[in-house]
Amino acid sequence: MVNSKQKRARPLPSADRRRTIIEAVIPLLLDKGPAVTSREMAEAAGIAEGTIFRVFPDKHSVIIEAVKYSVDPAEVCDALDRIPGSAPMDRQLEVAATILLERSIRVATLVGVLRSVHTATAAPPARARRFVTASNAAILSAITELFARHEHRLRVTPSRAAVAFRGFIFANAHPMVAPEERTTAREIVDLVLHGIIARDPRRGA
Repeated sequence: MVNSKQKRARPLPSADRRRTIIEAVIPLLLDKGPAVTSREMAEAAGIAEGTIFRVFPDKHSVIIEAVKYSVDPAEVCDALDRIPGSAPMDRQLEVAATILLERSIRVATLVGVLRSVHTATAAPPARARRFVTASNAAILSAITELFARHEHRLRVTPSRAAVAFRGFIFANAHPMVAPEERTTAREIVDLVLHGIIARDPRRGA
């Protein structure tokens, strides 16, 4: 007969438990915003409600961790690096724009949720500004490397092209831009590569 202790699943390490909770909670925060309850968070993570507060001190801390998780550049940088170099330049950039748009909109939404639940007594996350700055620098570096693949076709340096490209992404994800007004990934690529001036067939330009 199997001992009941042997049947019991081994508890997750603290870091893995935190990650599991955050990955389950992020879709809820994107869907429901600050209205999401701790009970809904627990149900999404498949745990008891009390377990959340053994891992995080309060709901505000869960949201802070969700923002931090989403700002972490590692997953995005890996995805950009995996874009096939054999694909046409515009296709590579369209895939990159899609990845970056999804990430930017997710982060902007979560930051909005965090601000809406912020209280006067809530302390800002330690080293938050430094973390965000480092994250943006890592992503900009990954975009620069993507443009560097096509440096022979550029009239500006890959780093300047990356700044322009990142600027379109960032502006498009701004919360003041209505979803129906947002530019698509393909439109962003077309604007970056070809600008907004119509070609004059009489001049061949």
